[in-house]
Amino acid sequence: MTSLNHLHTSKQKGKKSSLGAKIQKGNYNLVIASLSLIAFVIFFQAFRWQVLQSEKFTTMAKQQYTDKGKQTTQRGRIYADDGTVLAVDQPIWNVYASLSTDERERELFFSKKDLFVSTVSSILAVENESISEKITDDFLYVNLAKGVDTETKTALASANIFGDEDINRSGFGLYFERALKRVYPNGELASHVLGFIGKDAQGNDLGQYGIEGFYFGDITGKEGYTYEEKDSYGNTILTAEYEPVLARSGKDFTLTIKPSLQNKVEKILKENVEKTGSKSGSVIIMEPKTGKILAMGNYPSYNPNEYWRISDPWVFKNLSVADVYEYGSVQKPITVAIALESESVKKDFTCNDKTGYLDLYEATKYQDLKGRKIWTWDRRPDGLQTLADMLKNSSNPCIARTALEVDSAYFYNKLKEFGIGNFIGIGLQEESNSYLKSFNEWTRLDIITASFGQGISATPLQIISAISTIANHGKRMRPYIISSISDEKEVIQFQPQVLSEPISQDTADSVAEMMTHVIEDGGINQRYITQLQEYYIAGKTGTAQVAKQDGTGGYEKDKTITTFIGFAPADDAKMIMLTRLEEPKNDQYAAGTVVPLWTEIFLNIVHDLEISKRN
Repeated sequence: MTSLNHLHTSKQKGKKSSLGAKIQKGNYNLVIASLSLIAFVIFFQAFRWQVLQSEKFTTMAKQQYTDKGKQTTQRGRIYADDGTVLAVDQPIWNVYASLSTDERERELFFSKKDLFVSTVSSILAVENESISEKITDDFLYVNLAKGVDTETKTALASANIFGDEDINRSGFGLYFERALKRVYPNGELASHVLGFIGKDAQGNDLGQYGIEGFYFGDITGKEGYTYEEKDSYGNTILTAEYEPVLARSGKDFTLTIKPSLQNKVEKILKENVEKTGSKSGSVIIMEPKTGKILAMGNYPSYNPNEYWRISDPWVFKNLSVADVYEYGSVQKPITVAIALESESVKKDFTCNDKTGYLDLYEATKYQDLKGRKIWTWDRRPDGLQTLADMLKNSSNPCIARTALEVDSAYFYNKLKEFGIGNFIGIGLQEESNSYLKSFNEWTRLDIITASFGQGISATPLQIISAISTIANHGKRMRPYIISSISDEKEVIQFQPQVLSEPISQDTADSVAEMMTHVIEDGGINQRYITQLQEYYIAGKTGTAQVAKQDGTGGYEKDKTITTFIGFAPADDAKMIMLTRLEEPKNDQYAAGTVVPLWTEIFLNIVHDLEISKRN
């Protein structure tokens, strides 16, 4: 039994020894695994800091021994033709209450806290509570006001609240941060041409609309930065490398706009829009020989100094360049010019309108047009019409018959040469293009409707550019509204540029003479003929229907857009002016809406432009 017990005991001890060895080995493996994990974490973190985030920590290190300063730059000015400042930067100030942790300074400040609050609130013209609630016992730095003018800032800086007869502590407890504010000294004048400096979604300055929007980068310039090394106490190390990035001032813009004309245009336009109950109105005055825009106005208008007061964004748009519309019978002189230039029609061409309409099926042979007609404006026959009569009486049937004499490809290409369907690029942010569908889709019906300004569309700027071709003896000049852009290095001058010559001088002069009959022989109201007959003027009215916007096609009932364009003197034009009214309520026709507007403006600016009366 003894030996058996001995054997049994030996086996138990062997098992325990084996188990202990296993535990020791397991602990060893755990330690090794833990150490490996810790080493991996350390290695990974070092890799992340030194490789993946090296740029971040390099920057943080630099910030400990370098100082970075921002140099704001002055935005460029915008001038009118005569040097009048239309847009300029003005310094403004953000005001802060600021104290250090020095106990003596804090004791002095809080001993006169009430006087500080009452003085500052009085100068800032705010309630005492709005200041006092920010001045807590533990404050170090709080904003009191933003964007105050220099006069207010000077008054605050001069306030000696904490001083006495022997010690001047003017401005103690205050800190001022300089900023710039865009100012438009003439308020609403040419606001649609200028645009304004607004804010983006992040609160940064952003040019919007007009010149400010289109040329924002050039006007703004580039901020400058300075980098200086410093020691542990924050002192500049003079021997260290100094790395400035110099600020670049914004460019100055000089416009072709004449304030004397612009003021009169805007005043008279406002009165006539309100008088006619129109939704909006636009006026453009241009020099046909150069393309220079002398005035460009729209109403409703706005003050760019207070742009945030406008609730309807469409008011910001310069409708003279942004609003594309079917412009109606203003197209007819262009149609006559194309027909004459093609030589398919001679100057003695006539059309005998016996019915007051053009039967579209007979004219096109398109089955789906059976029973459809193009009527005269009063649905009465015009009788025998010369080309001049077609313009004077604005005869849709006869002008359509004239266009049908011309090869369709020739007619289409000439429309393009007159600028219809082509973008001008005058340099205003919201400028739109005209609409002229592809020639592959062009039909005889398109020729008919295009001949009197339906089925094609353009902006007022593109229309005045097209008709100026007739005023300028066959040459179409590029309209421009900027005469120069300048900075400290260079001055870029804009020069007149010929865009196209779609018709000869003989054709242009012949059509211009025909257009004088609109003024002289009953094409407009007799009252305005009498007022204008002392001057040699060529013109054309246009009354266009308003296309439906709901996708159903067709035109709105009892809504029109009226246009009148004229130039003087008719044989050597110094000016061409387009007037446009959107949806007038007192009269649907051009003769009673835009003709009076055009006449009133013309008679008020005729001496400014040195246009002589007839001999």
